[in-house]
Amino acid sequence: MKQELASTQPDQSHEHVPATHSHGTGSHLEPAAKKILQRGLTQLLQMTEGLAFKPMTSEKYPLPLTQLAYRQIPEGQTVRADVQARLTSDPVSVLEPALALLELYESNQADIADHVLEDMKFIETCFASKRANGWISVLGNAGRGEIETIINQRWQFKFFSGPERSTGVYVLLNMLARYAYVYGKIPFGDAHGASHFIEDHTPGLLICRGKMSDLEMTLSLAAMKMGVPAIVPSSYPFPLGRTVRADKLDKMVDTVVAFPNIRKLLHTPEIPQLPEYCDPENVGQQVPQDIVWGGTSESFYLVRKGSVSRTGTELVGSPGKGSNNPLGVIVTIEADPMDAFDRRYIERQIITKLTMMHGVGLTFTDDRFLVWQAKDTKLAPSRIGEVLIAAIQHEWPKLAKVRVQIIFDAKHLAALMAIVRQEKATRQQEIDGATEDTMDQAYVCVGCSPFAPDHMCVVTPQRPPQCNRPFEMIKTGALYAYDDMTNIHHSHLHRDVNSFRVVEKGKCLDPLRGEWEGINAAAAELTQGRTTRIQLHCIDEFPHTGCGCFRVILFKTELPKPGIGIMDAAYEGGTPDGRRWADLHYALAGKQTPGMAGASTAYLTSEKFLQAHHGWKSIVWVSPKIAAMLGGRPPKGIMVGE
Repeated sequence: MKQELASTQPDQSHEHVPATHSHGTGSHLEPAAKKILQRGLTQLLQMTEGLAFKPMTSEKYPLPLTQLAYRQIPEGQTVRADVQARLTSDPVSVLEPALALLELYESNQADIADHVLEDMKFIETCFASKRANGWISVLGNAGRGEIETIINQRWQFKFFSGPERSTGVYVLLNMLARYAYVYGKIPFGDAHGASHFIEDHTPGLLICRGKMSDLEMTLSLAAMKMGVPAIVPSSYPFPLGRTVRADKLDKMVDTVVAFPNIRKLLHTPEIPQLPEYCDPENVGQQVPQDIVWGGTSESFYLVRKGSVSRTGTELVGSPGKGSNNPLGVIVTIEADPMDAFDRRYIERQIITKLTMMHGVGLTFTDDRFLVWQAKDTKLAPSRIGEVLIAAIQHEWPKLAKVRVQIIFDAKHLAALMAIVRQEKATRQQEIDGATEDTMDQAYVCVGCSPFAPDHMCVVTPQRPPQCNRPFEMIKTGALYAYDDMTNIHHSHLHRDVNSFRVVEKGKCLDPLRGEWEGINAAAAELTQGRTTRIQLHCIDEFPHTGCGCFRVILFKTELPKPGIGIMDAAYEGGTPDGRRWADLHYALAGKQTPGMAGASTAYLTSEKFLQAHHGWKSIVWVSPKIAAMLGGRPPKGIMVGE
């Protein structure tokens, strides 16, 4: 189980990027450093004398560090003997068993349950990690609070320093080991494979600052052998591991995002902002309908594709002094393809931004459109156009040419009404007729890939996003945005990639299972070969990968009879074979799991729903919410959970 911790030298550029360490055999320490390591290991041996392993909070991985070094949980005395055997001759080689000793000690501490996350809370924390730079544990006697405050004045890190003792780093290491099992599919006993995955894909980082005991130095080196990078002082005695040396706080703050596993926001051009008079706090305000524009039979609102010579707002007519005035709003966008999905989605998204203005209310349905205001608001009609243009360019910055017509002239509106109705009807027909077979492209989202490197969500009109977001949100974002703009911090896999992408489907390899050559190629590229085949409508050998935000899980089962079950995320019960949501979630999260796939509730009513399995004919069990949602749609004979 020997493994080298090669020395790393930081780049002298602004980002101070450290080199990747290798994993071989034989490591050399100077005598003084070796003595520190031996003293630290000896202290661990003393602390664990007579102790036996006790399970931690997690039911899935109660002793994750121990199972990095050992496939089966050994007796505590076996681990102690392994460390003792090479303590003098080769102390670096026993760092993995030393982590098991750390776990042996912590499993016997009464307060450790306050710090180690239970299973679903752990999964939620992994999911939330895509909206942060990473996770940090601080070793040494420097003030943890001060370090956290200074770093997070600039970055977004979650700190897991554990209890106030020399072994507090255990909390972070526990999480990283579990992370490797769940999202890296690392088997028990494969410490080498885990170290590569932890080094490359998990968001963990150590900060060593202030005076450190021999035990803390030993644990920091053991953590680095596990794959965790570290910021260490210039006096740090071990020339091993992936490190950046920093003594001053300002350099530490600069270099904390230097490591490849630490996540970063996508670099985007400056994004246009909404006008200052638009305040999200105003959304949901109660506005009296003192002055009403629209709501009449000739009033309408439409987003269309067309030629735009100059971005801006055009007023046609002016509102009267009465409380009821006809109103038409036409937003014209010059872009390609700007198809029916794009136009309808943009239309629905931007209009709500009008209610961010103080004293302004809105009603918009397919057949009714009105804007109203309190009598003291004095809304300038041109502001409607300003807000709609800004909303488009804020959410889809690649849409540069936008023109808004604000029409109050009743005769003009009446002449346009039939045209608008026909345009909307044609748009709806185009949407209703769109299928995987009629579209040359699919759309993908890698928004969950910061924590799930095997995953790429493929979306089509008949395979909506697993998270229940609209298909067209991904599609329109892929075409006209730079990212999904929701504070996603990308891992090195997609550091310069829009979370939403367009994919040419290419040759259809299996129309029944839903497999295309182009989608497979995109999966291989975006997961760096971790996933190479995806079948959208089959859960046998190459099902769709799972993210972490799937709303339902489709899974093969033998009970109540052979077939497929469906469980929703809110269900607290179990399947006939005893599995609960946590069991299914752990099996699927972030990876491709034969016999299982995640989906949205919208997919359950798709014409292509599990078509390789004959759709609903294959379903033998559903959770109650799924049964209620589908009403009488499930065929007779499907068992419903309690």
